[in-house]
Amino acid sequence: MVPAMWRTAELRWWWRGERTRPLTEWLLQGAEPLVDRRTDLYLAHAEATDIGIKQRGYGATEVKVLVDLPDLSLPPQMGCQAEIWVKSSGLPLSLTTGTTLPVGKTRFRRLLEFAGGVWHGIDSEEAAEEGVGLEISDVECAGSAWHTVCMEAFGPADRIEPLLQAAITLLGPWPSGTSEPWLCGGYPLWLSRLSSHAAAAE
Repeated sequence: MVPAMWRTAELRWWWRGERTRPLTEWLLQGAEPLVDRRTDLYLAHAEATDIGIKQRGYGATEVKVLVDLPDLSLPPQMGCQAEIWVKSSGLPLSLTTGTTLPVGKTRFRRLLEFAGGVWHGIDSEEAAEEGVGLEISDVECAGSAWHTVCMEAFGPADRIEPLLQAAITLLGPWPSGTSEPWLCGGYPLWLSRLSSHAAAAE
């Protein structure tokens, strides 16, 4: 079987501790979220910031590679580098515990399709040709609690950047009083920083 491959445009922010209600309400805007809970096994290496490998729920393996850093316009307080990732799933890979970290997560997601010049709520990415996934997640790793916000555009390769920009415009700046994020970047960068800090503490 040939692994599936797709491209996404993403913005992701990280904070230590539990998520706040205003930030959750800003992202979901009253929509009933899609909720899933699972533990993924991630490759964790201090130098692996542009490639991510994980076993989703200890099942199918997914590989993602950072391929571009597009320029998007964000509110100043949300300053973050957008990322273009190429992903592949269904690869026959296995990860060993010596180089990985289990990451528990509870995701609260809102999926939007862009069709006819209008945003519509949907139940799955497979139901739309192009759109954006909005996610806020509770994350636990190595005994520490985190929360992360992600905006991920999907669709034709030439559309994902404008879709992500349109989603930023749709949501507007996050609530006043939101603390400065600890990090902006995908899971590979976050895991790299955690690995670096763990190595420095030894």
